[in-house]
Amino acid sequence: MKKLYISNNLAIYKLSICFLIAWFTFSCNEKEFLKEVPLDFYSPENSFVTAEDFEAAIYSLHASTRNGFWGQSGGSAFPRIGWLGTDLVESRYDASGSQDYSILWGPTGTTLGIWELCYQIIYDANVIVGRSESDDSKLTDEQKILVQAEARFFRAYAYNVLASLYGGVPIILEEVTTPKRDYVRATRQAVYEQCAEDLKFAVANLPNIDAVDESRINKLAASHVLSEVYISLGKYQDAINEATKVIDHPKMALMNKRFGANNEKEFNDPNWEGDIYWDLFRQGNQDRSAGNTESIWVLQYSYKMSGGGDSNYELERIAGPDFTAAHIYQSNGKTVPILKKPNTYYCGRGQGFCKPSPYFLKTLWEKSGYTQDMRNSRYNIIRDIKVNNPSNQYNGKWVIADKLPLKRATNDDTTRVFYPIIGKIITPGKHPAEFWDPDQTIPGSLLGTAAHTWRKHYMIRLAETYLLRAEAYLGIGDKVKAAADINVVRRRAKATDVTSDKVDIDYILDEQLRELGFETLRIITLGRLGKVVDRVKRLNPVAGKTIQSHQNLWAIPYSEISKNVEAVLEQNPGY
Repeated sequence: MKKLYISNNLAIYKLSICFLIAWFTFSCNEKEFLKEVPLDFYSPENSFVTAEDFEAAIYSLHASTRNGFWGQSGGSAFPRIGWLGTDLVESRYDASGSQDYSILWGPTGTTLGIWELCYQIIYDANVIVGRSESDDSKLTDEQKILVQAEARFFRAYAYNVLASLYGGVPIILEEVTTPKRDYVRATRQAVYEQCAEDLKFAVANLPNIDAVDESRINKLAASHVLSEVYISLGKYQDAINEATKVIDHPKMALMNKRFGANNEKEFNDPNWEGDIYWDLFRQGNQDRSAGNTESIWVLQYSYKMSGGGDSNYELERIAGPDFTAAHIYQSNGKTVPILKKPNTYYCGRGQGFCKPSPYFLKTLWEKSGYTQDMRNSRYNIIRDIKVNNPSNQYNGKWVIADKLPLKRATNDDTTRVFYPIIGKIITPGKHPAEFWDPDQTIPGSLLGTAAHTWRKHYMIRLAETYLLRAEAYLGIGDKVKAAADINVVRRRAKATDVTSDKVDIDYILDEQLRELGFETLRIITLGRLGKVVDRVKRLNPVAGKTIQSHQNLWAIPYSEISKNVEAVLEQNPGY
């Protein structure tokens, strides 16, 4: 909203003119005269009128989703809270014993922000849907349907997250205009059923993927999420049908050949080649306009553009190791770091908050073909680095291959400052110029403010749809077709086929981890399937040691229960 600065006399004059106009215009209609419509500030009455007003509100839903799910770096926000306490991550806090999930996921723990994020999206979607039906709206019937379809997609997306993490939650479908303190929980099934209703409307009314700007929600994105919701409802054939709409669409296909920009070189190595999986995550390669027929919904980031979200996407910082704090013992007994400064060619300014779990780094690939699976290639999980510090006597040597005396004396030495780099979180050489250190004696040196990953983010891509359909086929007992879908993804990765007798939900969850690790929010997947406790305690015991048997669901935040004084907002069992 623009701010207007005017003198008091001029303000009084303008208000007087407005009053006279209103008097003569409405003096014969008492109801219209008494209707208050603010003229000099935004209000519901004048903020949702034109098509442009509603477009701005839809853009706000996109921004809230982008910033809320992938634009925070704190431990109580996504993406970190979506990885911690899962089979994907064993953090420094898990290893030190300072992270207790029985408390963090409890009623007064760290999950309130996710509850508030989802309900803010729901509230905003409800406002858009309700206001599109008001007398003040100037939307055409066609515009109204499109606006409602996109808003209802976001409402369903938020409710799907809530149901997966908390179980049954209050269902609110209208704009709340007065304080309300009598919310009650719907069943989890009822929440999923509401998601399905919203998503069916979205599928029926959103544009097709080849008929809409790639920054907007399309029909196939809605079908993908609807397929997941149907799995949660046990409607497996419906889930198969929706996923098939996506997979069989003539404009959709997995990327099976090298494509797009391929000028990012880890370690500034001119011989760094990459592979197809590496290509998927290079700057500029995510959108369909770049020739990517796999992308379905991509979060948009634009550098130095108002609302572009460029300063909040911090995968490098969250999941990348801090090599400036990783030390090598010298011949004189002292230690010198591997890197003198953060470096664009060495994972940027990693801070090591979310180290991949041993299961993710080792066992997962041993079960898949350690040297065969492209997703574990030296380009996509970078397990060794060169020392790049002239003050280090081993400058230019490889830490692992040359068996350098790496310092491993403290917890942080092994869980924060030295571990393999996940290739999809980095954008080597792509940090904007203002983040480069003026002193380039060591090429690629960065300032301490260089914490971001400089590309767009996949919310949905086709590989995930294949794995969703495999889940649904497993649900109807058709392991042959489930294996066939899994193998479409595995063959792209040059991995061996899985046989149908090996397919169960744990195999599919493993394959999702291989294909989608650090790309999706793992806690949501495990939560919707009720597999948090089993998977984490069995496969990531360091992180799982404080997780209790009832914690497949998070607690309802105590603050929400205590404010709800006119009805009982029931707590989940065990809390």
